[in-house]
Amino acid sequence: WITGEPDMYPNFKYLSATGSSSKSEQAKARALSNLSKIIEVQVREVSTNRQDIQSFEAGGTETVTRNRRSDSTVNLKTDTILQGARIAEQWQSSADLTHYALAVLDRQQAGNNLRSEMQRLDDETAYVLEQRRDDSLLAIADLNKANVLQRDRQTLQKTMKVIDVRGQGVPAKWNLAELDERLSRELRGLPVQTRVGEDDVGGMGSVLQGAVSAAGFNPGSSGYSIVASVDAVKPFRKDDWYWQRGTLKLELVSADGLTVIGHQSWPLKVSGSDPGQLPARMRSEADRILKTELLETMLGFAS
Repeated sequence: WITGEPDMYPNFKYLSATGSSSKSEQAKARALSNLSKIIEVQVREVSTNRQDIQSFEAGGTETVTRNRRSDSTVNLKTDTILQGARIAEQWQSSADLTHYALAVLDRQQAGNNLRSEMQRLDDETAYVLEQRRDDSLLAIADLNKANVLQRDRQTLQKTMKVIDVRGQGVPAKWNLAELDERLSRELRGLPVQTRVGEDDVGGMGSVLQGAVSAAGFNPGSSGYSIVASVDAVKPFRKDDWYWQRGTLKLELVSADGLTVIGHQSWPLKVSGSDPGQLPARMRSEADRILKTELLETMLGFAS
């Protein structure tokens, strides 16, 4: 089993890996670590070369786009996947006293663990989708949670295809592309308007509108109010550079114009060789933050 498939633990029943070291405990730890890495590498291979096909119609013409991408990260829940992994064999070489260990994982047991976790995610998805709340923002938050749950499940499904000797896993009940489209549709339909509070750098109105559009919302003149402010302190000079600090604030106000549903703030800090550069740089930093954080912040306000 050091150089080939273990006779007692054939591949169709077990996943296996070996580890070696001058110390017995370290050899066992390495074997378990190598087993985890084998699963991760195989999951990455399953994730690679997945092709996304999107179709949309505009002006009576259907456009189909195909985007080939590889998942850059695979967030494996190793506590779930490797539960039941064990050291099945150990051996020490009489020539150099090196310790060897064989780690094995029963495919059926690991598959049962994964199925249980996938079922939990499906149950939670069904629950949030069946709520059908009247409040538009709460409904969007439910859809977003369903998407997150099903993306976690998708990761487990990729792992399941590695564990399952047939390479099939358990097909999902929900289509992620359809969930994404539903979420985008609800975001576009949410009535929101933009307002600017303090604006010590100028131009925050355009910055906020751009961020709202980039997040998928359709800004109008009624509904929830998304209020952004930038409060900046006086610039100061240090080591031939001018510096300025400030705070970017974001609030979500209900349709009645009075109730603050949530608020969030981020620190700003910019520098330049000339003080005249600072407002534009601070505005650019606020733009970057809003385009990165606005959607998740809004969904957090609703949760």
